[in-house]
Amino acid sequence: MTKRSFATLGTLALLVAASAFGQQKIRVDIPFEFHLADAVLPAGQYEVNVGAHNMQSLVSLDCSASRSQAITTTYPIGGGADALTEGRLVFNKYGEAYFLSQVWSPGYSQGRGLNKSKTENEIARVTMPTETSRVNLAMR
Repeated sequence: MTKRSFATLGTLALLVAASAFGQQKIRVDIPFEFHLADAVLPAGQYEVNVGAHNMQSLVSLDCSASRSQAITTTYPIGGGADALTEGRLVFNKYGEAYFLSQVWSPGYSQGRGLNKSKTENEIARVTMPTETSRVNLAMR
């Protein structure tokens, strides 16, 4: 029984180390309320984590001041030859509602796209396409 416990603990330690190694953590100030997946998050300073877990790429945002957090899966986008010197978050805007749509990390030429949520799809369906714009934020 003891050997099995050590084997389980060793495997868990390797998984944690591998997932931590693949993560990028970036701080960013977001000056407006926004949607991520099914969550509505307040304006504030967020820690953005881009990483992989079980063969899926994930993005999570955590705001310690408001104790807000959300996580979602992503897919690869872009892939130019040059790595970005500055990262950015890209939001789709419909009226006064912002939806996180892309995460670009500094040092990488490929970004991460987020699927539209049910709420975003519903708002996009009734909002004129000319009212949709993107807001880029420099990451720190």
